Amino acid sequence: MKNTLGKTVILLFLFITPNLLANELATYDFSVSNKNPYLKEAVKITFVATQEDKEDVMFFFLEAKKSKDYKIILLNKDAEKLEYHHKKTTFTYLFFPLSTGDISIDFDFTIKVASDKAVAQVYEGSRDNVKWIETINTKVKLNPLILSVKSLEQRVDLVGDFVLTSKLDKQNINAYESANVSYTLSGLGYDKFDIAPIDAIDHVDIFSDMTKHYEKATQDGYDIKREFNYALVSDRTINIEPKAIRCYSVKKEKYYTLKTQEYTINVKNMAKQELIDSVDFPKKEFELTFLKDFFIYMIIFLSGYITAKYTPISFIKRNKKYRDIVETTTPKELLYLLMHKYQKRGLEVYYEALNDIVYGNTSKSKFKKIKKAVLKELNHL
Repeated sequence: MKNTLGKTVILLFLFITPNLLANELATYDFSVSNKNPYLKEAVKITFVATQEDKEDVMFFFLEAKKSKDYKIILLNKDAEKLEYHHKKTTFTYLFFPLSTGDISIDFDFTIKVASDKAVAQVYEGSRDNVKWIETINTKVKLNPLILSVKSLEQRVDLVGDFVLTSKLDKQNINAYESANVSYTLSGLGYDKFDIAPIDAIDHVDIFSDMTKHYEKATQDGYDIKREFNYALVSDRTINIEPKAIRCYSVKKEKYYTLKTQEYTINVKNMAKQELIDSVDFPKKEFELTFLKDFFIYMIIFLSGYITAKYTPISFIKRNKKYRDIVETTTPKELLYLLMHKYQKRGLEVYYEALNDIVYGNTSKSKFKKIKKAVLKELNHL
């Protein structure tokens, strides 16, 4: 009986202690734009942490756990200094539910505390003695967010508010000449979808590609512009049938259809003597540019070979390693790179310094020193 009671007390102590300690250090709160969204509807999640213990410098770190049930990305981390040793940090996430029913969203929350002296050491001295900030870390157990996700009543291809336009370059072509059609989709919504404005057509060879002009994450979803390009080749009339793309507008709360434009492309048959053979190739003229291109490729090849042969291997490796960080020119570029590509390399303490430059009043002259410190840390890992 005593052993059971003792174990219970220990478990309660282990569970309650981190929360009590966290409450002494800071207060925090979640807010959700919609706790009962539809499947693939954009949801804004906000987490605000406010420093309560004013003795030292405090840093807040929040990371969403991945799951097949949802997609979540960090939109922004805004650190605001209310007063000396009193910070409020706001994390804003874009969330998309990918399954229906109750979804649990888990987060890892860490509070790091450092003295003024420890923070100052990061920026002191030459590049050879830059020091890492020494912090006392407290991991805080957060209750998961629970969202109840509704299913859509109809099958749809797109979730969001979109428009679709198209353009045909020629309506009359010769046999085996290509007719080019482009479809431009733009709007705001979920970014993962699989649509094809043109399906297979009998007796027509179709070549296609897709261009992402932009895809920007916002609190209301992805702002998207994509272009679907098609080249169609045939020896007879080409009929492009209209196609219906089913959509659901979360904003207007209704289903709607995007319908592609119907096109008829007239194909003029070429005389047999105009072809290099009797099947499907138009007469081809010899182009002198071939020789020019050949010599250009040879020069490029030889210069690359010579460079690789006579450049020390250590020099090549040193310049290639962390080249993306070296090439950053603004604090915002470096902050984005560290948060997305190097998030597991233990560089969190530099987020705050870069945040202060990007969103605060800290001098931009410190950017180069921070970048050097980041590179030095990475090279020593």
